[in-house]
Amino acid sequence: MDYSYFSGLIQNVALLLVFSFLYATRWINSTYSKKLWPNVFAGIIVGGIGILLMFTPWTYQPGHYFDLRTILLAIAGLYLGAIPTIIAIVITATYRLFLGGNFVLVGVCLIVISGLTGIAWRYFQQKKGGKNSILSLYFFGLIVHIFMLLLPIVLPSEGSVAMVKFMAVPILVIYPVITVLLGVLMNRQLEIWRNRKAKDRLFESEQRFTQMMLDINMVFINLDKDRKIIFCNKYLLDITGYTQEELVGKRSIDIFVPQEEREITEQGLNELFDNNRNLHRFESKILTKNNRELYISWYNSVVFDDYGKIAGIASLGENITEKKATFDSLREAKKKAEESNRLKSVFLQNISHEIRTPLNAIMGAISLLKLPSADQQMREKYYEVLRISGARLLATVNDLIDISQVETQQIKVNKSKFSLSKVLTNHVNVAGPIAEKKANKIICTSKYLQSNTFLYTDRNMLNSIFINLISNANKFTSNGTIEIGSYDEHGDIVFYVKDNGIGIPENRLEVIFDRFVQADSSLSRSHEGSGLGLSIALAYAEMLGGSIWVESEEGKGSTFYFNIPKDEVYLSETDTDQEESDAKLLPDQKILIAEDDKLNYLILKKIVENIGISEILHAVNGAEAVEMVKNNPDISLVLMDIKMPEMSGEEATLKIKEFNQALPIIAQTAFAMPGDRERYLEMGFSDYIPKPIDKNALIKLLQKYLNSSYQDVTGQ
Repeated sequence: MDYSYFSGLIQNVALLLVFSFLYATRWINSTYSKKLWPNVFAGIIVGGIGILLMFTPWTYQPGHYFDLRTILLAIAGLYLGAIPTIIAIVITATYRLFLGGNFVLVGVCLIVISGLTGIAWRYFQQKKGGKNSILSLYFFGLIVHIFMLLLPIVLPSEGSVAMVKFMAVPILVIYPVITVLLGVLMNRQLEIWRNRKAKDRLFESEQRFTQMMLDINMVFINLDKDRKIIFCNKYLLDITGYTQEELVGKRSIDIFVPQEEREITEQGLNELFDNNRNLHRFESKILTKNNRELYISWYNSVVFDDYGKIAGIASLGENITEKKATFDSLREAKKKAEESNRLKSVFLQNISHEIRTPLNAIMGAISLLKLPSADQQMREKYYEVLRISGARLLATVNDLIDISQVETQQIKVNKSKFSLSKVLTNHVNVAGPIAEKKANKIICTSKYLQSNTFLYTDRNMLNSIFINLISNANKFTSNGTIEIGSYDEHGDIVFYVKDNGIGIPENRLEVIFDRFVQADSSLSRSHEGSGLGLSIALAYAEMLGGSIWVESEEGKGSTFYFNIPKDEVYLSETDTDQEESDAKLLPDQKILIAEDDKLNYLILKKIVENIGISEILHAVNGAEAVEMVKNNPDISLVLMDIKMPEMSGEEATLKIKEFNQALPIIAQTAFAMPGDRERYLEMGFSDYIPKPIDKNALIKLLQKYLNSSYQDVTGQ
């Protein structure tokens, strides 16, 4: 057998295999990249292989030589693309021109057509999304080599027809088959490369995913089928305080889930595994190493192995502990705000009732007093209605002013030294007659009732606390006993007001001191009063350094307690709180009343006349008051209203003090806010009395500054 027949063919095939090897190891990346130089280098190598093919032709028959350069260039165009193939065409065509000889033009054209056909076939395959299948490769190889046979006919030369007849069979039979085989090999290499690239991308993706899960500020944890932890990220370790060694291989339920929730958590995981489904979101608690509770919003997915079986669960969780706390706080604040608005509406309704009710009684009594048919007995009843309704209206206004001062923190503690015994005695004496109207009895069991003990605190605030507590006890008690008592405890004096009235429901004990809340209770709605007394009492007790609390049983009564620091208690053998001895007023005193309101002037005038003063001057504004004092140097005292037309009482007082420093001037005004008394005294007023005017308080002031005894001719 003549082996030389096959040696050229084998060498040509070997060079094509070298081409495919270089394609698989070096050029695939280049053809799918936009870099120029790797493609240029590939084209040079392919051109070199083409020259080698021409160096080692296949001897089909003596004198007839073939090589596989057309297959090389066609496959290069199909798999390498335009740049490497064109460079290879240029190199091999140049070399063919250099060789010269017969059919040189045909050889060059054959090189160009083979490469360009490969490039065109690649373009149309990519455009249509087709693949280089075996059939496609065969037709491709057949077309390329049909062109190879047609060229000698298109470009005829001596012997070209005979050559075509001679080489038609091997070219049309062998060349397409070799093209298919080389193409299949190239396909396989391309598939291997793509698979390797996909694995590399998958590996890189897994690496990035793993790193992201390690670094992300969210909880990430993997569990196997036995609920054991096989992976967890750094964030989970940071927020729980565990180490990786303490978690991996341990059951997550035993470590993180609170005892009371483990059963339901186990059921949830079983459902995930049994039903082969994802639970995209749910919230649960986990425990840290020091048993602190964290709230996590979970996104869970079932993980499968290579055989499609469930391998475990991957869980991604957001730590919503702070977000949940904030949301809960906002929800609670919203709830409180809504409740506050509702209670304020009820409060305003209650206050409206408390103001309108006595006003209605006052206006009705006044209209009835005008009736000619009203006899003296009926008039006395109407006068009593006026007195009670006025007192009720004044109490409501005072409560509103007091709570407003507390809310705006305008009120201040003004401490003074006073007899505790006298305070207790006064409250028993004042509350006694009021309590008798409901068949109640007031008793005082405090040891300080008979002791010579003095307190150094705010007397008005202490009195207000007692008044509110005693009034409250009397309001909700009938035919009972109200006890005022005290005991010493932990350096404090604890006072209490105890009654055996209707008591307070247990569910109301914690809210009765709240502002506005008490106005909504059924007790407040069914009994008169603003419902602010306990709120005011609590505020005053705290300002005095103590507190206030209650013990009560519904149907049996209530006991209200409040404490005063005992370090403000003094013992003395002499009573420094004695009332000044009464002195009789001289009837020849002259008093100026500066008041622009006629009704107020008439009331003041009547009080002054009832204590024996007959000479009373009246000024309707500050300027007139100044002139009257100048023209009447024998005026003994001025009752000066503050708010008057033309000239205010403040300006008038300053002008009077310029020429008469010794004249007593008492401010009488509806301005009764904290600090008003001190401000008026600093301005030059001798004293201050707020409106509505208390008759007895005014008489004491007149007695003080006129320095004479008096006798209330009304007998009151």
